Amino acid sequence: MLWNFPTQLLFVASLGLAAPEATEAPKPAAGEIAKTSASALGVELSVHSFTLDNGLRVHVVEDHSVPAVAMHTAFEVGSQDEEDGRSGFAHLFEHMMFKGSENVPDGGYFKNILGVGGVMNAFTTADVTQYFAVVPSNYLDMVLWLESDRLRSLVITDENFENQRSAVKEERAMRYENQPYALAMSEFRTQLWSGTGYGHTTIGSQVDLTAAKTEDVQAFFDKYYVPNNAVIAIVGDVDAAEVKAKIEKYYGDIPKGEERAERKNADHTQSTYEKQAEDPHARQPLYIVGWKTIPADHPDRPALELLMSMLLRGESSILTKVLTDEKKMVLASIPMGQAGGRNAGSDMAGFIPLPGTSFSDIKKVIREEIDQVKKKGVSKRALTKAKNQATVSTVDSLATNNGRAFQIAQGALFEDDPLYVLRDLEKTQEVTAKDIKRVANTYLTDDWFTLEIVPKP
Repeated sequence: MLWNFPTQLLFVASLGLAAPEATEAPKPAAGEIAKTSASALGVELSVHSFTLDNGLRVHVVEDHSVPAVAMHTAFEVGSQDEEDGRSGFAHLFEHMMFKGSENVPDGGYFKNILGVGGVMNAFTTADVTQYFAVVPSNYLDMVLWLESDRLRSLVITDENFENQRSAVKEERAMRYENQPYALAMSEFRTQLWSGTGYGHTTIGSQVDLTAAKTEDVQAFFDKYYVPNNAVIAIVGDVDAAEVKAKIEKYYGDIPKGEERAERKNADHTQSTYEKQAEDPHARQPLYIVGWKTIPADHPDRPALELLMSMLLRGESSILTKVLTDEKKMVLASIPMGQAGGRNAGSDMAGFIPLPGTSFSDIKKVIREEIDQVKKKGVSKRALTKAKNQATVSTVDSLATNNGRAFQIAQGALFEDDPLYVLRDLEKTQEVTAKDIKRVANTYLTDDWFTLEIVPKP
């Protein structure tokens, strides 16, 4: 089914209509297909779900509007799962997975996908490593074969490992060590979340990467790259029953791995933490203000995200307007959103000051504006605008097969709900002005963390 996403959703949102309730997803028995539907703001999405005997969870959306299909494979492993002294392994495997398997030579994955006009990529965060490919729908078998072969028989040799370790080291130098602000911010995050899995960058440290051995990498793969630690989402011109038969053909014989322990939320105890850093690559200062708040699955997350949007998102947002237009203290405000991950939440923003403006002056204005929100709340118009922005963002993410596959995989992996994206949109629309005032008083306390990065003389 196709939807006219922008027109339909914005029309409904502008009228303030209530969203219909979404039905909870039934849990299919192993091997069975269960169909689940949900709707929010007039948008409906139906997912066919099944689980193999080896624990692989699969979710399929049939959309025959174009002869193409998107496939996302999400593994619940990220940098927070790395052991001390072994940082960077999750991201390393984002590279290693393209180095060849038993039946696919090095570079063969790229050659096959690009050769049929497809696109593919992967990404790693603190919480997940996710791979995706978009191809003409008649090449789905090829993608399933490629993906299953590297899950079953990835080639991990000294040569492959050394090749990709060098590539990651070069990437780290380019993205962190030679970029303005990046290294100071990563060191700040390490101290902020010290003692948790979020206390290091996804890309890892040069020391840990150098010390790693091939057998360490193999053990990491064997532990996390197993069917019961993965979710597959397939969206496009496919038939769910046929997809199930294909998945069983390509993945059914891959052994199940050991069950993993459930991740725990990090300690979110508030405390004031201030740091200054000199950056040899910076040409102007960057001031960062933030708070340890809540993990992604906390009930207050929708209200807190709307609050931060009203404070910082767009030229007419509260802090941006005051600091940039009215007081002319800041060249630009940079919303940084939720920094941390699924189990560790911090909300922060960055400010590039105009010459002659001190960090203390900017902090004073931020305090005053936040105090006003705590006392008086926000206007109905500002809240409606923030909700509309959230709606447009969700609509944009669902406008393509690839976007829907991404959202379904994320929802299924983290919330055990492939339709979580729509239920989350419903929760966002239900936020009241009273909720905004409450979360401002609860989380935007006087105990904040700040980082002042200045150019090194």
